[in-house]
Amino acid sequence: MNEAVAIVVGSFVLGMAPVFVATHYYLEQMRRKRLRQLDHHHYWPHWSNARH
Repeated sequence: MNEAVAIVVGSFVLGMAPVFVATHYYLEQMRRKRLRQLDHHHYWPHWSNARH
C-alpha cells in the first residue's frame, strides 16, 4: 500500500514539474519584457540637458 501511494505521489510530482517550469519561464520572460520597457537610457541626454 505504501509503495502504491509513493508511486502516485511521485507521478503527480513528476507530472507537475513541467507545469512549474513552464510557468517560471513565462514569468521570467514577462519580467524581462517589463524591464526592457522601463529602460529609458535613450532619454538620458535629454534629461542631462534639462538640468543645465
